[in-house]
Amino acid sequence: MHQLEKNIKGITLLEVLIVIAIIGVISGFSYPSISDWRSTRVIKDEVQKTASLFQQINAQVQRGQYSYVQVEVNVVAESITLTSKGMQTSNFSSLINSDWWGQNRANRCQTTNTVDLGDGGGAKPYWNHIGGIDVDRVEVNQITLTKTTTDLENGVHAICFSKTGKYHNGDNGLDGEIYLTLCKKTGEVLKCSITGTSPFGPGGDEELVHQVNWTRFGEITVDKWRNATATKAGAWVLQQY
Repeated sequence: MHQLEKNIKGITLLEVLIVIAIIGVISGFSYPSISDWRSTRVIKDEVQKTASLFQQINAQVQRGQYSYVQVEVNVVAESITLTSKGMQTSNFSSLINSDWWGQNRANRCQTTNTVDLGDGGGAKPYWNHIGGIDVDRVEVNQITLTKTTTDLENGVHAICFSKTGKYHNGDNGLDGEIYLTLCKKTGEVLKCSITGTSPFGPGGDEELVHQVNWTRFGEITVDKWRNATATKAGAWVLQQY
């Protein structure tokens, strides 16, 4: 009995080109989704790091490691650097019992690290430990954000906390605020824009807008802006990190 010869042949060049074209079309549709997911992930990570820095330095106040703490926000065109600082009890006690403390209420949350109390002792350290300088101190930290921007002007800003909330204070744009706004930085969006209209929220083309909120007692939460839809108004939504 003769076996039938099998008709075996390879893939033609035309078939290969068709498969490549199909893969290209599928990739073209999926790439924007993957790109958006990665962008969202990066922004969320920077917001989480910011909230964690606030939480960690305030935890040191509750534990008694520091009596007075600060988060410094240094805004430049390329990035935002956040630095946490701590003042130990001995230093804090000498300050609040000095004439300088009562006469310089606006300077209590100063970002410079020296102070002259006017007692003849000359300049003294203000903050005992500073993130990024005292790198061996786990209580303080420093982070740099490169993918997010804020509504603050370029420059150095600060917010300070104490255990009872009595000495909660701010400096240069954060003195009257209870939140730090962060949004995705793009070629078109170099600063976040928050309007005072109702609802109080983004005022332009901002994407992935978040606010790191605090109370005078150092309680930290994060909200994310939900854009308006046909059935719902825009609103801030509490995030669980």
